[in-house]
Amino acid sequence: MTMPTVFFVHEDLKPQVSSFLPDGAALFTDLREFDRKALKSLLGRRAAGVVLPAGFDASLPEELTTLPRIELDPAEPAGAAARIIELLIDQVQASQKDAGTSRMAASVLRSEIQTLEANFKGVEDFLYGLGNPRFLQSLVWNPAGEILSISPGETVTQMLPISDVGVSAVDLWLPEVVAAFSSRLQAVLVDASGQRHGLHANLADTGLETGWLRFTTPEPIFGVERDCQLEISWSGTQPLLLGLGNAVPDPHFGVKVNGMNAKDQTLALRAWKSLPGVKLPQCAPVTARGRLVSIGESNFISPGALPEPSIFSVPNLANDHISTQFWENEDAIMVHPSRQGPVCAIIRDVELPALSHISALVNVGHPRSPNLNFSIGVAPSGLVDEDGYWQRRLGPWVIGVPPHGWAQAHCIPIEPIEGKADIILAASLASDRPNDMSWGLFRGFRIGRSDRQEAILQ
Repeated sequence: MTMPTVFFVHEDLKPQVSSFLPDGAALFTDLREFDRKALKSLLGRRAAGVVLPAGFDASLPEELTTLPRIELDPAEPAGAAARIIELLIDQVQASQKDAGTSRMAASVLRSEIQTLEANFKGVEDFLYGLGNPRFLQSLVWNPAGEILSISPGETVTQMLPISDVGVSAVDLWLPEVVAAFSSRLQAVLVDASGQRHGLHANLADTGLETGWLRFTTPEPIFGVERDCQLEISWSGTQPLLLGLGNAVPDPHFGVKVNGMNAKDQTLALRAWKSLPGVKLPQCAPVTARGRLVSIGESNFISPGALPEPSIFSVPNLANDHISTQFWENEDAIMVHPSRQGPVCAIIRDVELPALSHISALVNVGHPRSPNLNFSIGVAPSGLVDEDGYWQRRLGPWVIGVPPHGWAQAHCIPIEPIEGKADIILAASLASDRPNDMSWGLFRGFRIGRSDRQEAILQ
């Protein structure tokens, strides 16, 4: 066996040294006629010393003068053996020290490489962002009409199928008034390593009160990409209602309350990624049409709690299938538009006192449906029957919702609503094609009320 350490031994001492040094640990040679090629035969092995007969007075070759000198008396070899053992222990300790230094250097090098990789990733993201959008809506789970109620002190957890790097805001959809309790609602983004990134409610970016509440980070999250989850804590005195999205097949992404699976659905939310310092769009579209709108309370109404809808207006040249009805199994109101133009349905005599804003959760219900457009409107009860101007009471159209797609339509009434009102539901095709399976579904309504609406200048 080849030893990592070797002693140069005078050939006259071979019998004595062989008795306590293992094979390969001694290189026997005539030290007076030292062959310098012997050094080359070490092949990286470390020379630990020179073993000489006691009283050896001949000069050593220059290459060996720097090595420890051990004199061996054949009559008493124990002293030389102890010295050899001492040198070997020194060699072991030096090797261990060198190994520790090497491991420390490797650890520092690995840390520097990881830092360089993170820096290169940041530079790559920056260069990529120069030619691409400065912000991105990286995740959209639209509300689907389901509601989750949590009690004070409970925590909701939602896994997100995105990394945390670049996240700058998360929007939550709540069926109740947002501003009234935003200070008692805390949100934290937790990555896979356990690092927590605090989110703060940003009412300035909430825009028109439509249920979306924005939570922002001080700066977009930077670092190594990791999976993340959203934690929401409620410290109010009454139960809190959270909007839910669609059901997901993987229970890992179902919303959890206090760590336990609560629903098959996800939370209704939107996640934004952006470059530092970029202004994100407001949570809700500006649909106030130049009027000051304040909302003091809101609630969510399912279609099953409303009167039956009826057709109010159809295109003059329509000769294809047109209908509207309440689908009990879906808990949705279906409006089937015509290829020739929009179809308007109406829900009459709904108690909506002090209404200041109404929004509808809309959905294209059939996978073979063409893309559809949706709009919602509201008018004092009976007024639209008198003048027929249902189009001007609609809010902005939501354009091109794809099959099985979800969206929200909004409307602010143009006349004061003091008691009963008529809700106007409109749907149309986004392109000129047959209207087969054009199931335009209105799956829920968020009603906002205020004690005051004042006109302001444009």
